[in-house]
Order: sequence, then structure tokens, then C-alpha cells
Amino acid sequence: MFFKAMPRTAYKADGKTIITKDIFRRVALDRKINVDLALEAYYVEEGETPDIIASNIYGSSKYHWVILLVNDIVNLHAEWPKRTNELFAYTESKYGVGKALLDHHYVLASNTDIVVDYDAAKILDGTVLSVSNYDYELDLNQGKRQIFVLRSENLTKFVTTYKKLMA
Repeated sequence: MFFKAMPRTAYKADGKTIITKDIFRRVALDRKINVDLALEAYYVEEGETPDIIASNIYGSSKYHWVILLVNDIVNLHAEWPKRTNELFAYTESKYGVGKALLDHHYVLASNTDIVVDYDAAKILDGTVLSVSNYDYELDLNQGKRQIFVLRSENLTKFVTTYKKLMA
């Protein structure tokens, strides 16, 4: 449905006119909509994918694109939470093999939201904590688990509006 609704466009390449889907046409959720009425918070459980969530909420996995569109997710690999068993390998691919447990940054023990500079004395006395590359990526991954889903009673109108906007 997501790609079917996209209009066709013509472009010239090597002296030929090619007709294809206009994949650059984008529709986004109007942020002026009263989010409380249209959306509800959802926590992505381990291993859940957009099609699993769509199947559970809307009764069909074919609405997986609604989950992605509502959350403005374009790159599923980068923007969707990874499985815990994949996260360590991802961290090593990003920072280098054997570097997942190295220090990424330092935070105050009393308020882990405050990033501070390295200070050996404060680390020893426990007022500063180190955050490893893996722990940093784990925290980012956990943040991706909180998404929004369109309430099921709004699905038909949402799909109809999407089709109109894409035409």
C-alpha cells in the first residue's frame, strides 16, 4: 500500500524517458493534530518489528508502514531498536573489535545526565562514572523503544488521507 499510493514520475536518463514511482514524495503526520486523540505511546518489546506491531494493533502486518510513518522512521536499520543479542556486535562494528567495553564518556554519579571530563581522582572516589561504548549504545537503543502508534479507530481515515495526499 505504501508504494502503491506513490505517484509515477518521468525522468530522462541516457536520452530515454523512464517512468517510475516518485519515491521522493513524502507525507508526514501533521504535528498540529491533537496527538492525544490520534496517537498513543507504545513500548517496543524485544524482537518486535513494525509488521508484528501492525498485526497486533491493526489486524494486518500490511500496515507496518503506518508505524514507520507515524514515527518518522526512514531507515529501519538505524532508527528501529536492535535486538539485545545484536547490539554487542553492532557496537563492535561501530567502534572496532574489542572496543565495545572501552570508555565512551564520563558522567556524574549523582546525575548521570551530566557528562563530565575524565578525572582519575573522581573516578576512584566514585563521584564520576565511566560509560562504556556498549552502555552508551544500549541507552540509545532503549530510547528507540518508545514510539507512538496510531489508534486503530483512526486507521481507515489515515490510509484514505495518505492516498489522497500521495495522488
